[in-house]
Amino acid sequence: RPPGAPRAPGAPPAPGSKSDGVSAMRKVANKKDLVKVFWSKVNLNKTTGLPPTIPGYAASKIESKSIWRERPEVKVDYDQLAVLFAKKKIETSKSLDTEKSTAAKFIRVLEGNRSRTVGLQLPHLPAARHIKQAILNMDTSHITREGISSLVKLVPSEEEKNQITEAKLANPDIPLAKEEEFVYTLSVIPNIRNRLNIWAFMIDFDALEDEVADYLMDLKECCSELKSCKTLHLIISYLLEIGNFLRQETSDGFELTFLSKVADIKDTVKKQTMVHHVACMMHQNHPTQGDLHREIGHTHRICRISFDEVGATLEKMDQLCDRSWEDLRIISKHTSSTNEIMQKQLTFLRSVAERINILKLVNKRVANRYYNLLLYFGIDPVKKFMVPDEFCRIISEFALEYRTAIEAVVLEQAKKKKMKERRKTRGIKITDIKNMVSGKHVGRPDRERAESANQAIDPKTKKLLAKTKSPAPAAVETPDTPEEVALSLESALQPDGPRRRTRQRLKSKMAQRKSLRRTLKSGITDEELAAAGIK
Repeated sequence: RPPGAPRAPGAPPAPGSKSDGVSAMRKVANKKDLVKVFWSKVNLNKTTGLPPTIPGYAASKIESKSIWRERPEVKVDYDQLAVLFAKKKIETSKSLDTEKSTAAKFIRVLEGNRSRTVGLQLPHLPAARHIKQAILNMDTSHITREGISSLVKLVPSEEEKNQITEAKLANPDIPLAKEEEFVYTLSVIPNIRNRLNIWAFMIDFDALEDEVADYLMDLKECCSELKSCKTLHLIISYLLEIGNFLRQETSDGFELTFLSKVADIKDTVKKQTMVHHVACMMHQNHPTQGDLHREIGHTHRICRISFDEVGATLEKMDQLCDRSWEDLRIISKHTSSTNEIMQKQLTFLRSVAERINILKLVNKRVANRYYNLLLYFGIDPVKKFMVPDEFCRIISEFALEYRTAIEAVVLEQAKKKKMKERRKTRGIKITDIKNMVSGKHVGRPDRERAESANQAIDPKTKKLLAKTKSPAPAAVETPDTPEEVALSLESALQPDGPRRRTRQRLKSKMAQRKSLRRTLKSGITDEELAAAGIK
């Protein structure tokens, strides 16, 4: 058969032909379930080997070659492809077995929430192999204050410790999960909770001590500055006088709670508060007094801190010290007394106990100062006790109101002074010149008096005089004496005086022209004809 000639129907395929490859491929493919490949097939014409002719497109325009007919033949190992692309029928069951085997690689004892809590804290803490030594040595370079708080929460209970120990003994070949391993490491540290409590107290004590000491110092200075503040004493005196006048009685004093109501009392004429009137009196009678708000700086700081919180902090320090002594006693049962960390903790607690006793003594003395301050302002601390933050807040808020009022008064006085100076300057323009004429400068030479008069003239007035002069300067005489200057100024500034030039109203050139229609309608008189020269 010549190449390219069609094979006879029913004849067997030639060896090595494409049909042999297809049959071999099908034999292998039928044995295994292969991975499916999805594409769109290209349908070729059996005679030309080209795609079917598009309707309305000439077959002669289609090229006679196609890559799908002339592609080179290649050999493929179908058996290997069948192995590579065979479908995995038991893929799901294998994954389940893998998960079970993976889960069985680690021992998990903790509950879900507990395990999740431990796992969230692990990235912020040292590894399990370093945590024991860091806690025993109280190494702050590895564990921060926040880390100590987290460790206190992660300390295992006795039940968890027993469960992990039993699981570890039951499965010696299986390692613990990272959460269980970390908890187990904490459980083997002796007296871990007591150690963490002492460590946390050693870190927190300095901050607690500074908080209490700063408050006591501010309260002590507050008592001193309120007793020695003359500005506050003057203001209270003015308020007492005004209040006695309005109440029509004579009181020795008033409770300082009245200071919070002063800003709400207003007069009935100018609608100004009583604080404003006190500020006016202070500015008028005592202009050298300072700013009340700046003079009581410690009072402002005291009103921001709660007195009860400071007392609770001092009590908390005392309780933590007692608990630390108990923790140290428990630790000493399992630790040598010559241990360096043990000696450090013992020295610290002795120092802390002494400093807490000093703070208690200072607190008692400052409290006595505050009681004396209340008595100084007429408040009985036994019948009506006011905590320092409440008492200082009243004075602090009043000081702020007073500062606002005194600033407004000073600004108002400055404006009045400026307006007074402006009115005084405006009056000098003519009045001072008349005073000079009337004899203020008698005895001076005429030329000096003329110069002083010219200097007293305002620049705007000089400009006005220049405008009122005649256009011919040679014809106008320049005033040399003060009398002439005064007369010229009076004549120039006279509002109703006669003008030198009277501007005449210009009449239109066509003013005498009359309408032709009106002329024809009413007729022309003899006088108009004679005036026109017609008659």
